[in-house]
Amino acid sequence: MASSSSSSPIKFIEKALLATGQFALSYTDPDQKWLIRKHLISFLQDFPNFELSTDTFNHNNGTTVQLFRLEGSLRTRSTTVQLTIWVHENYPLTPPMVFVSSNSMAPIRTNHPFVNSSGLTNSNYIETWEYPRCNLLDFIRNLRRVLANDNPFVHNGSDSDSIPTQIRSVSRPEALDRLATSLHYDALAIMARSEEEIENLWKLQSEVKKRSESVTRIISDLEAEREKLKERVAKLKDDTFVLAIWVETNYLKVMNATSKDMGIEEMFQTEEDDTEDVESLAADEAIEDMLSALEEAWEKGEIEMGSYLRQVRVLAREQFFCRFVLCKNSNFHI
Repeated sequence: MASSSSSSPIKFIEKALLATGQFALSYTDPDQKWLIRKHLISFLQDFPNFELSTDTFNHNNGTTVQLFRLEGSLRTRSTTVQLTIWVHENYPLTPPMVFVSSNSMAPIRTNHPFVNSSGLTNSNYIETWEYPRCNLLDFIRNLRRVLANDNPFVHNGSDSDSIPTQIRSVSRPEALDRLATSLHYDALAIMARSEEEIENLWKLQSEVKKRSESVTRIISDLEAEREKLKERVAKLKDDTFVLAIWVETNYLKVMNATSKDMGIEEMFQTEEDDTEDVESLAADEAIEDMLSALEEAWEKGEIEMGSYLRQVRVLAREQFFCRFVLCKNSNFHI
């Protein structure tokens, strides 16, 4: 790498442009070399603190070229920015490549509109670069205003700085840069709000899913309750049918009893044999329920086998006598 620190900038530029062999730069056209010389001299006159040198630059596609390199500090209203400027091999048709240098004390802010994470700058001046309207000196002047409006470094643990709102007369490129800055931060704000809204919608979706599952369970419980009610209605219909048959059978008896001003108890008074049969039937059903309960208790291990068998024998004997009484009356069938 050659540097101009030991000689005058003009002599260094001319010597570098005339070099051949392994020291030759990647600028081949004579007219191009003359323009580069002119623009570098103008730049160094305006920014004498920058040091000019030549070095190898590696493009993203893997090619390597020998270019002029400028390094120095650019002072703005809010800070001092260390820059590295590479004069492209196709300059001035192609804009120079300018990198902002960062350090651990002043890292580059994320989401800066004109400086990416690697430090490469990309302002509106670069986007609209057109020779001969654009040149290196005007580009750096424009970049100084851009970086003054929006500091590229993190300060006091904050990842963003406020954009100055001072109203003054500005040039068209600077106005475009400010507009691009405002649009950039507006887009970031919209993206942040959108992400928050999406997160809230995910939470809402989760809550709706939980409520849907709860509603599904309630509907399932209601379906089960409806089935139970259907069974109850069917049983009530059967009971109503039995009652209707009884009324049809005993209608005349009830009417005769009503005409004789008999009481309710007298109307439904049964004969002694019928009373005995009804009691025996009730006892038989009760014994049947007790046998079922004993069997369930034994299956669960709540009673011992010996106790279970003794109680079953006693109940079976009582059930036998009940059914014997019922069998004597042909109106009852077991």
